[in-house]
Amino acid sequence: MSISICAFVPYPRNLAPSQRFRIEQWIPHLAEYGVSVDLVPFADHKLMGLLHRRNLVTKAALSANALIRRLGHVARVRRYDAVLIHRSVCIAGPATLERLIALLGRPIIFDFDDAIFELHTTEANRRLAWMKFPAKTATICRISAHVVAGNSYLADYARRHNSRVSIVPTSVDTERYRPPEVPKPEGRFIVGWTGSSTSQAHLESFAPVLREVTKWPNVELRVISDRTPVMPEVPFAWRRWSPATEVKDLAQFDVGIMPMPDDRWARGKCSLKALLYMSMGIPAVCSPVGTNREIIQDGANGLLASTPEEWLGKIRALASQPELRKRLGAAGRGTVLEQYSMTKCAGLFARVIQETLAARAKAASSIAAPESSATLHSWE
Repeated sequence: MSISICAFVPYPRNLAPSQRFRIEQWIPHLAEYGVSVDLVPFADHKLMGLLHRRNLVTKAALSANALIRRLGHVARVRRYDAVLIHRSVCIAGPATLERLIALLGRPIIFDFDDAIFELHTTEANRRLAWMKFPAKTATICRISAHVVAGNSYLADYARRHNSRVSIVPTSVDTERYRPPEVPKPEGRFIVGWTGSSTSQAHLESFAPVLREVTKWPNVELRVISDRTPVMPEVPFAWRRWSPATEVKDLAQFDVGIMPMPDDRWARGKCSLKALLYMSMGIPAVCSPVGTNREIIQDGANGLLASTPEEWLGKIRALASQPELRKRLGAAGRGTVLEQYSMTKCAGLFARVIQETLAARAKAASSIAAPESSATLHSWE
């Protein structure tokens, strides 16, 4: 049985971690289950380049053009067996187009991997925060045939609004993100962080600890992101994120860090940074927040740290103990291979799609059956 899916995603291909490590990388594997996916972004590359800048007039004009394109996308959903919505149909505004898709009669599978029901904005978009309508997440949950959440925290929220909820973790291509065949040469001890503009605030607020770490001899802080961090008095080497260089840059890390505050937005994170480090065989040190607590068993496949003293002590232990780094790195990769690989999670997602459409077909046939029986009886 072949299934066709129209996937509404916020951003162009190969740019946003959220959809890269979920929908985009699953597409080839979904095809093996008979599911074909047409990816339909809201923003084009021009709008994407302005999203975290303050050029409001140009941003508004490009967003209006994107909305017009989106209306055309919605008008064509009847060509498909189902509609997949990743996060939302539009990057701003209420759930108007989601409601329209539901009225057009195609089942909606709603996927989200952040606490998008909370208001969270970057500094550049703070004046436009009112346009995000985080409460629309509840509406999309209610009108969906099935909801897919990236972790248990998000699933608990979704179940308040829909009983048909599954957890499919954010996953990693373990063939692409794997330990290098040739170990990095001896040299400076690299403490690394990777992430997007939206999560970089967590790194910047961690500057007091990093200031102490970078005072140690032979230690370098390295950051991979799409903008230069602002961390006064903290020396660091910055690498602009690129899909072409990402794996090579990550392979230089001796330890990967994921500091986060314990707030409602952070609790919804799906621990992608930790999973990337672990898949690469890099020992991860993370805040014990949200999914990090589920993925990392402290001292077994990674390390958890809460206080500045714990952070400094655990990074220092890794810096001074190569065998500890090797053991934790190997155990971390084993965890990803077993539970968070791209192929496994794509299979889980395919099952959700198949079962959702099968349940819909069964419900439709049960409604039609009494009508057929009544018609037959009238002819007897």
